[in-house]
Amino acid sequence: MKCMICKHGETKTGTTTVTLEKAGSTIVFKEVSAHICDNCGEEYIDDFITKELLKKAREIIKNGVEVDIRKYEIAA
Repeated sequence: MKCMICKHGETKTGTTTVTLEKAGSTIVFKEVSAHICDNCGEEYIDDFITKELLKKAREIIKNGVEVDIRKYEIAA
């Protein structure tokens, strides 16, 4: 897909790190599947992955964790 930010690059499949912060908690998901622009590096994450990351983050925060770093794995 054409990059919506730079308008010049094409996105390629790759992985990225996503950091979420809320209510004093910091959650880091490593190796998240993404589409990455080969020109500017802008990262696009699919909607279903974003929803899953946010759901997992809510669960982590609910458990009172302040800092959490984990490898992202797609739910079966």
